[in-house]
Amino acid sequence: MRASPFRSALLLAFAATVTSIAAAQTDAQKKLEQPPQLERLDDADTPITVSPNKSRETTTNVQRQNGRITQETVHAGGSTYTVKPNNATGTALPGDASGTGIRGAQWTVMEFDIAKKQKQRSADAAAAAENAEDAPPPPPPATTR
Repeated sequence: MRASPFRSALLLAFAATVTSIAAAQTDAQKKLEQPPQLERLDDADTPITVSPNKSRETTTNVQRQNGRITQETVHAGGSTYTVKPNNATGTALPGDASGTGIRGAQWTVMEFDIAKKQKQRSADAAAAAENAEDAPPPPPPATTR
């Protein structure tokens, strides 16, 4: 039986692939045997300074009515949130279809202090009045004939 040229080309390609794989494996093994080349780094002259984080103090205000907690306000870092219990209304029980699920926290987004602004305005008005007493009187209006 005669070998076809296709079979011989296929065998040659297979042999070339096997030899290239074997060569790649030996190159990889040689690289693994050699230790990696390390560079020497100079020590830094600048000292390392570590600054403490802002205090993360947490304060809580608990409001109770007849011994039961009705509301709890938490101030943590720069944020404030309020947690209230999930009281079922009527005859609904937790987990019922008519009952309510979990009650999430209410985050305080912005607070307005109107009394503080009014105090600031009155203080500014008092300072302006003191400055007005020290200033010379304005000149009389000019008359034209």
